[in-house]
Amino acid sequence: MPITKARINLGAVVARVHKTGKPVILEKGGIPVATLVDMDTLEDLYDALDMMHAREATKNEELIAWEDIRKRYV
Repeated sequence: MPITKARINLGAVVARVHKTGKPVILEKGGIPVATLVDMDTLEDLYDALDMMHAREATKNEELIAWEDIRKRYV
């Protein structure tokens, strides 16, 4: 959707994104430049990024077997 069209109908565009959960890609000169997404989708994206970063940060750590954890703490 062109940015100019979205600007004119911003309330309706935001309501549509919120109601359907489907993003709207904003274009400038026919080139995608931004996306409107509902908050649930944005939070899911942030959660996915956090998980990705956590996995990357711990990829070289040694895994501990559940049995060892259970013996020690349960």
